[in-house]
Amino acid sequence: MKINKSLKITLIILVIILLSIISFIGIYVQNKGRMVNVVSDYKLGMDLEGSRRMELAVNTSKQTIKYDKDGKQIESTDTETKAEKEEEKPINEESVLTTQNYKTTKKILEKRLKTMGVNNYEIRLNETNGKITLNIPENDNTDLIVSQIGYQGKFEIVDNDTKEVLITNNDIKTVKAGYGTNSAGTTTIFVNIQFNKEGTEKFKNITNTYQEVKTTNSETGEETTTKKQIEIKVDDSKLLTTYFAEEVTDGLLQLSVGSSSAKSTTDELQDSLTRANNLAALLNNGKMPIVYQVAQNQYIASEITNQNIAIFTSLSIIIATVAMIYIIIKYKERGILASIALVGYIATLLIVLRYTNVVITLDGIASIVISALLSYMLIIQILKSEKETYKQNIVKYVLTIVPAAIIAVVFTFNRYLPIFSFGMVMFWGIVINLLYNLIITRALLISSKN
Repeated sequence: MKINKSLKITLIILVIILLSIISFIGIYVQNKGRMVNVVSDYKLGMDLEGSRRMELAVNTSKQTIKYDKDGKQIESTDTETKAEKEEEKPINEESVLTTQNYKTTKKILEKRLKTMGVNNYEIRLNETNGKITLNIPENDNTDLIVSQIGYQGKFEIVDNDTKEVLITNNDIKTVKAGYGTNSAGTTTIFVNIQFNKEGTEKFKNITNTYQEVKTTNSETGEETTTKKQIEIKVDDSKLLTTYFAEEVTDGLLQLSVGSSSAKSTTDELQDSLTRANNLAALLNNGKMPIVYQVAQNQYIASEITNQNIAIFTSLSIIIATVAMIYIIIKYKERGILASIALVGYIATLLIVLRYTNVVITLDGIASIVISALLSYMLIIQILKSEKETYKQNIVKYVLTIVPAAIIAVVFTFNRYLPIFSFGMVMFWGIVINLLYNLIITRALLISSKN
């Protein structure tokens, strides 16, 4: 029995050590000649990481529309066709500059941010002039998000020769990004555009019409090839010109965004996937009724310095150490095991926060400290189980954390409240507190009983 008890305690401690190494140090693997930590990074809020402040203003400029001799509009990229007529038009007609359209634009931007994985943001609308102020966290993806968030999101498939519009946003059902690997090991990043019922029929006709056609001269027998092509455009910028080899009946258009090569790195593939996801977010949430332009793009540094964080971390470690010394003195061997369990709980909580899309802000850090305190209280209740019944102590603890649980639920499911991060962290803190301590800590301390 003693061997079994010692083995059980050893195994539990090894699990805790493993969790602690993953959480506090990470897991490093070699990638392209350098060591990379494969454990997900924390998602830090604007008060810790800094933020990017953008102002999107209604585009009030005018554009010059040129027409050829047949009255057809000449594309801005066409420098060869002679213009017979020019016309000045505002980019935004006066009729579209309404409060309702301003509000619609704001909603579309919020949907795009959510699809792009930006959960911590601030957005304000001036309903008088339509100006939108946006604050988002500063991180590796911020520049890419900033470069794309203000696009109108106008999608068109047009005839390459006549410029007739064949398909628009109204024909799109869903847009998704993804990747696939072929037998040669090449990874391709793509965007799948699934058209709705009407769009599927239109796309079917397009794939039948815009193909490569081979004809043979009946007199000379000479074979010629002609290609009737389409242009795929986003916000009047050409993505590609193409034609189709066969009919497509399922209404699915797949656009390649990037692919791997012998020199490609994981970061480069991830960048291509991020671009694909952002393009999907742009097209999947509707076209903005108004064209905007970026009036301001400014980095706002965090007021919390690394020194502040270092001081706070040091104080937290000192307090935790004093608390663990107390239970070690009072409960001897079981106190040492309880201290090890507390470190394991903190490590587990931090791992979960890395992988649950929780944005850590200053109030989120406070919630981590409170969660650790609640865990410490539960460990004390488990240690007291020698003097009182185990169930009585657990009931006392559960009644103690009920207010914290209610607060966590309220703030977790309402992202518009100012301390949303606090609720998210507290929610996971309580869930892991109960699961971890009632399974691992309890097993460790009960196994240590004589």
